[in-house]
Amino acid sequence: MRCTQVIGLNKLAQEFINENVQRIPFSPCPHCGKLTQTTMALKVYASAADQGMFDDGPELFEYTLKDGKKVREVVQAVPWSSGPCIFLCLEDEDGKRLFEWSEEEIQNV
Repeated sequence: MRCTQVIGLNKLAQEFINENVQRIPFSPCPHCGKLTQTTMALKVYASAADQGMFDDGPELFEYTLKDGKKVREVVQAVPWSSGPCIFLCLEDEDGKRLFEWSEEEIQNV
């Protein structure tokens, strides 16, 4: 079946986010209203819908780090394997890309 595959961020980028993103304590869940312990400081800043096969690419998040700086998810590559495979990486405020997928990882989808 042909479909959009969102590969997303690599493991190192996910670990970086989990360890370094600012947390907002005791905010209500946007779905059920229940108070949660913490929520990540993030917002949707763009969409990569046009990268998907049926305009179904992912929303892209901007994260606020503990030191106040921001990093954003950006589309790194979109190779085709029974549909588009969307690889994301992070980009800092200076435009430097962080935690990119290697060419080998991208080619071995």
